[in-house]
Amino acid sequence: MADLIAGEHHFAAPNGLDFTYTVRYSEQSVNSLPVLVQCPGWGIGSRYLEVGLSPLEKHFKFIYFHPRGTAGSSRPDDPTEMSCFDMARDLELFRIYLRFDRYPALLGHSHGGAIALAYAQLFPENVTKIILIDHRLIGFDDSSASRGFKRDRKGDSRYDKAYKVQDTASPTSDSEFTELFHEMAPIYFYDPEAHIPAFFAALGQDQISLWCVQKVNAAEKKVKREATMIKGLKRVTAQTLIIFGNQDAQCTIENLEQTKSGIHSATGIVLDECGHFPWIEKREETFTAVRAFLEAE
Repeated sequence: MADLIAGEHHFAAPNGLDFTYTVRYSEQSVNSLPVLVQCPGWGIGSRYLEVGLSPLEKHFKFIYFHPRGTAGSSRPDDPTEMSCFDMARDLELFRIYLRFDRYPALLGHSHGGAIALAYAQLFPENVTKIILIDHRLIGFDDSSASRGFKRDRKGDSRYDKAYKVQDTASPTSDSEFTELFHEMAPIYFYDPEAHIPAFFAALGQDQISLWCVQKVNAAEKKVKREATMIKGLKRVTAQTLIIFGNQDAQCTIENLEQTKSGIHSATGIVLDECGHFPWIEKREETFTAVRAFLEAE
């Protein structure tokens, strides 16, 4: 196993791409279980996760891996190679670089969870545990449930502007998309007024990559069309914990139910009065579940 020193690092992969990654831990966790956090592939970066998961640094050592095109990691020459499975193959190269026999644990949120799940399907023997937090099961259509949230929220002043922006947005730059994402943020929360300030503070001033958004959406069309991820659920042998907010309108709990039905070893936890970011809206419950899962034999 490689030495993991706190800070920002660089990895030149044999596939020609250069990657950046961040290692974070506290004095108490310097020799603790390393957890690989796979950041989403659509360009949001890792800062929101680093800030959000920081209370767990007392217990675990975190490695935040920045996927192709994000946070200084290079873009592929072929922009069609931006699917979750392409990014999962990068994770395998990173495992070899770190000299891990297998990943002790992978954690992914939203599209990061899709990448972690893709890895567990492609390389089932190379990961022990995976944690999927409000992940997207690529190829599973939960649009009816999302429309239900939108319908139920109609006339609620907390959400009206956000849904209008979502319906009409056509950004042309990173700065425009970042601004629009901030305006759409209430959709992701059960109680946006209470929790959006903490979310914005965690995001900081980083820009979101519109290029990544566009290329990931295009590349995932084949995964959706061929139902690759859904068909591959049966290949997952890692111990699996799935955590979802019951009121997540972006990745609805139907993603949990479908994923859990296909993975024999999966445990699901649904947190009520909670949206897309459980560690913000249900902090203690989320961290308790993560710790118990990672610390169990």
